Amino acid sequence: MNAPSPTTKNGPYHKGHVAEDLIRMARHLLDRETVESVSVRRLTREVGVTPANFYNYFSSINDLLLTIAAEAFRECTRQLRYFHRNATTRTDALKASLVEYTGFAQRHPQTFRIMFGYVPNAISHRIYHAAAMQAFAALLEIIYGRNMLHLHDIEGTRKRARIGYGLCAMGHGLAMMLADGQLPFDNKPGQSPQQMIEGIVDAFIHNELYHALTRPADDPAQGQMPLPP
Repeated sequence: MNAPSPTTKNGPYHKGHVAEDLIRMARHLLDRETVESVSVRRLTREVGVTPANFYNYFSSINDLLLTIAAEAFRECTRQLRYFHRNATTRTDALKASLVEYTGFAQRHPQTFRIMFGYVPNAISHRIYHAAAMQAFAALLEIIYGRNMLHLHDIEGTRKRARIGYGLCAMGHGLAMMLADGQLPFDNKPGQSPQQMIEGIVDAFIHNELYHALTRPADDPAQGQMPLPP
């Protein structure tokens, strides 16, 4: 049975809470339907306000969606910082972060869509862009142990933090594949998204790609992870 809507047109209307109610309803729809079902007309009908009232708080439906995406990025930043503070090593923090990131994409696939690419030119939305950059900066701090994101020198950051960009892209790809059901898992021991992700992080750490590319194709050890030094 679906949970009831958080607010309805028959519920109490509280002047001054309209923006919060619209966001709450949009999140409710995102968790139960698709992002395409979130429209100004649908939201205002469910909340019990006029479409004109919507524009007192948001410039467009995309503005509201990116506001939701920004909060999701802020939550991601809080999680990253928590893992950075509390994990035994930065390796453990990275693994925990990627597991949580992919898990979020599976739990909230529609929110994940608006965080990454659904809204055209999202980077021009100031609040969204700032929140996304903060999350990426927190990931880089886990990987490198210090601040690596310098907004005044993005090109330099790309050169200095290539591993960070690569791991971010890898995590995003894994999250999308898991959310879309392209990487099914059964209940056999040793088979779970968490174990797969942790193994991939270990492969990066131990430079398995280099060993795979430099071994002869007929080497019987090809495909086996090298032992850590």
